[in-house]
Amino acid sequence: MASQSEPWNMPKSWERKIIKDWEIDRLLMDLEIITQQKYRDNARKDLLLGLLSGYGLKKISKDLVRDYAVVRGAVSGIYRDIEALTGETNKSVRSSNIAYTLEKHGYRQNSSPGNSIISPIPNNLPAPTYREFIGRDAEMKLLLERLAPNHGAHIITLNGIGGVGKTALVLEAAYLCLNGNPEAPRFNAIIFTSAKQQELIHSILRRQQGQRNLRDIFREIAYTLDEPGILQSPPDDQFYMVRQILSRQRTLLIVDNMETIEDTEKVISFLYDLPTHVKIIITTREHIALVPISLKHLPLNDGLQLIQQQATEKGLNFSEENSKLIYQRTGGIPLAIVYAIAQVYDGYSLQFVLERLALATGDVARFCFEQSVQSMKQKPPHKLLMSLAIYPEPPIPASVGEVAGLTMSPDLINDGLARLQKLSLVNLNQETGRFEMLSLTREYALAELAAYPEFEREARQRWVQWYLDFARSYAGEDWEQWVDYDKLKEEEGNLRNVLYWCKDQNRYEAVRDLWLLLSHYANLYAYWDDRLDWLQWLIEQSERRGEWSYFVRFMIRKSWLLIRLCSQESLNEAEEILRRAWILRQHVSDQIQADLAESMARLKIRQKDITEASDWLKIEEELVISSNLEPRKHIRYIIPVLYHQAEILYLQGDYQNSQIFFEQVMESAEEISWHRVINSAQNWLADIAIDLDVRDKAEQLLIKGFTVAETSKNQRRLARYQRSLARWEKKWGNPEKARDFANKAINSFRHLGMTRDVETVKKLLDI
Repeated sequence: MASQSEPWNMPKSWERKIIKDWEIDRLLMDLEIITQQKYRDNARKDLLLGLLSGYGLKKISKDLVRDYAVVRGAVSGIYRDIEALTGETNKSVRSSNIAYTLEKHGYRQNSSPGNSIISPIPNNLPAPTYREFIGRDAEMKLLLERLAPNHGAHIITLNGIGGVGKTALVLEAAYLCLNGNPEAPRFNAIIFTSAKQQELIHSILRRQQGQRNLRDIFREIAYTLDEPGILQSPPDDQFYMVRQILSRQRTLLIVDNMETIEDTEKVISFLYDLPTHVKIIITTREHIALVPISLKHLPLNDGLQLIQQQATEKGLNFSEENSKLIYQRTGGIPLAIVYAIAQVYDGYSLQFVLERLALATGDVARFCFEQSVQSMKQKPPHKLLMSLAIYPEPPIPASVGEVAGLTMSPDLINDGLARLQKLSLVNLNQETGRFEMLSLTREYALAELAAYPEFEREARQRWVQWYLDFARSYAGEDWEQWVDYDKLKEEEGNLRNVLYWCKDQNRYEAVRDLWLLLSHYANLYAYWDDRLDWLQWLIEQSERRGEWSYFVRFMIRKSWLLIRLCSQESLNEAEEILRRAWILRQHVSDQIQADLAESMARLKIRQKDITEASDWLKIEEELVISSNLEPRKHIRYIIPVLYHQAEILYLQGDYQNSQIFFEQVMESAEEISWHRVINSAQNWLADIAIDLDVRDKAEQLLIKGFTVAETSKNQRRLARYQRSLARWEKKWGNPEKARDFANKAINSFRHLGMTRDVETVKKLLDI
């Protein structure tokens, strides 16, 4: 074997030739994948090993030049054997694709004991910061699928806000590949680069090193693969050299924190130009249209598991309630969870730590959001972010631009929302069409909002006005206009938040107007459990302001709820406030006085004072007539008179005349499409048919009415149909079905607080 010689000045043509095939030891490393399994005793391997051990290869020597033809001849023979073995076309296998070709045809490292002498896979992966990786099963499965050789994508992006766990997921996947996990693809080299500028441990720490441009990335590749020639080459040649080196093997290249890289376009261009068997994972806070995988907060169970893991490692113990509180306040963001528990371990109280999490100046908020938000301060995306934070639940997209004060510039709204999505600060739910925000993001955005008091004042005003207009469009009584209670249901959380905020700000007029629009929905369809409290507050506020017309209207609405509860205490309270309201009746119109008289009649019917109830109905009828209402509204106000007259006749046992009156109620209600009253009258007619032993008619009325009641989502109406169906089944049908309907009715009445109705059903069916 020739000895190593000193450098020799060769002709330029020779120098160029050797530099192009410039590391035969790299070629040998690639060849070992197959030679250690198929060519273990082959003389070609010995020849190469001898030549390579005899020459330093870091120098260009005369002996290497002399033996170059011998080396190339041996290598060429191996290429041709591999082509014959794999069926590849003649002279298609080269140093740049040998590893890829072998793996494509199923030749991999044999990991059985005694069968593999391949060196460990070159990698520079940082050590994991966790004992056990938790959650992200679906995202991990998707990532590994896209890393597989047969998947077409060679660039995969993971996006999400800071701290959501992008780097942790990528590193876990890389370690699965490195350690030969059967579900993970194999790579011949794994290279990790990161442009991350800071870490959040016990506080925000600046990173001293990082790969912040393309040259830094090349340097990390050179160190990991032990390829100093990359750094010794002129800058213009490095791109080509790195590409050639990476092309010779299946490589996993990770580019972490792409958003902080200085020359992003150059880096993306370089990554695009790499061969498809070089898989690239990019993590970024920004959305990049390169086969993205979006990370959101951890689901509740995974979040609680992470909390338990971190607490156990630090010798802490959190109750189930406190664990859920940590999850809620951190928004399920892994970094925030780890940070919060570390702070508790350092001696801070849990309450103190959780309070600090939401501070815009706190470490978590600064780490997760400050960098993303800083560049957009007081610009349309910033205004949209602060406006979105006002809503406790994802809002109708059309309202966001209006609250932000950008309705005159729809392009700015669209561009701004797109920017927020790109930065992973908001997410568009494709199913609902609404923009969602993580709870921790919202807390930060609320803190931002508080830092701009003038904008907040104007945005809040627009927010309140928007929901007032929304309620005027979709709320109100169900006879006077087309109402869409599904629309109200979708916005219920935001509507209630408007009410509470206005109440806290002592904006009585806004609460008053919004409640009057929503009260019908809240009482009949949503069954808000705090509506009596709201009405009491409005009664007190209207009385203090001397707004007697509103005072009377709120008293009527409160009495309606108290009468429906039908306990002795609630009926007594209803009578007290109705008599007080009657004294002030001169402050309201005749039609509102008619409502007041109707409430008195309803009260007396529940108190079983039929005589006084009839007297109040006469007063109500006179008031309706004297109001000189237009025809449609006249029908609306005369229907309650007929309805309660029919109810009184039924209670007196005069079923025939009660039936006549309820049929008149149905006819009148159909004229104005008052479907709720039609459904209610139909229920009474079914009860009358049961009492008169008209089986088939009762069954038909109940089946039809029950279906409508179910669709309407009016729980009180549905419970009454269930009660009537129980009566029918007991009389003509199945006793078991009767009991089932009765139990459902009892549960509904109990949920609504209608205790007398509960007892009536129990007594009726001997339960």
